[in-house]
Amino acid sequence: MLTLSYGFKKPESGDKGSVFFPALEDNAQLTNDHTHNGTNSAKLTPVATLVLTSDVLAANWVAQGGGIFRQTITMPAGLEYDTCVIGYRENTNSEMAYLQTEKVSTNSFYVYSNDATKTFTAVYTS
Repeated sequence: MLTLSYGFKKPESGDKGSVFFPALEDNAQLTNDHTHNGTNSAKLTPVATLVLTSDVLAANWVAQGGGIFRQTITMPAGLEYDTCVIGYRENTNSEMAYLQTEKVSTNSFYVYSNDATKTFTAVYTS
């Protein structure tokens, strides 16, 4: 049985149940307890996440009928619709807003709202 970095155990050829299953149990516990703090697992750093924003302006809403408004958003350079998470904050109070989106192309999408008087900030995380 090899003990890897951060304490995980890797069976070697010939390791039988008497050592394999306790190692499997230990590995499950290590996985459960990791904190990504660099001590018991690889450290995560803020550079692992890219966060960019863009404005969703009230002046750009276009009526779609039935009280629904839409506008086309072009994402910041380097981002793609399918590889990031898009969230929204209302500009007047910074509270989360839950708006519907629809992909138009690799780096643009429609965003929908039922209130054409509001401006939002789109927050992209990749």
